[in-house]
Amino acid sequence: MSPNRPALIAIAIAVAVGMCGCTTEPSKVTPAGAATTAYPGAPTPLPSGLVDPFAGYATVVDGRLAIVLSGSSSCPPNADSADLATMTFGFSVDTEGPCTDDLAPRTFEFDVPSTENLPTFITINFTSGDTSSSQLPVLR
Repeated sequence: MSPNRPALIAIAIAVAVGMCGCTTEPSKVTPAGAATTAYPGAPTPLPSGLVDPFAGYATVVDGRLAIVLSGSSSCPPNADSADLATMTFGFSVDTEGPCTDDLAPRTFEFDVPSTENLPTFITINFTSGDTSSSQLPVLR
């Protein structure tokens, strides 16, 4: 073994540990869709007036509109479109392959011009086979 090999291994391990991004916050992953960011889980603290944390809702997180949807953790929804003029958001689910039968929340954050004058409800169009539409409350 060359005398520099242990030093190179130690450096490689240090770089790998440094790049892990170890944090207590959930990892925010930028999706390929219309949302600015998306991540597993719901933002904290939960908004007041939330009756069922597994029912979909919208809230404000760090100046962004956050939409929280629950569904299969192995086949999470994708943010496909955002019409900020009408507050209508499109989502789809890729069900290729097996999906777990659980209810895991996933949060999608959208940049909006202002969170001051958000409507009481936003519209969600969900495409998974058929298209369905629903109204989600905006909770504070």
